[in-house]
Amino acid sequence: MMISDTVKLSVSLKNTRALVIFDKKTKSYRVVDCSRKSFCRVYVSKNCPPFCEIIVSVKDYALKRRTPKAEVFEL
Repeated sequence: MMISDTVKLSVSLKNTRALVIFDKKTKSYRVVDCSRKSFCRVYVSKNCPPFCEIIVSVKDYALKRRTPKAEVFEL
């Protein structure tokens, strides 16, 4: 039996909400949906940047580094 290292997370921060799939083993993430996605694609980069507060909170929660600044819930 294989145990999956992938977690599905719902993240809420002030005026931003996102659904993120995070792989703990490879530390990679995929943003399924985000309320700021169009802003980031136009002004920041073609994908969600690793310094985004949502992504930082996801990594903090999944890797248990510290308490995330955003509200994070596992789905």
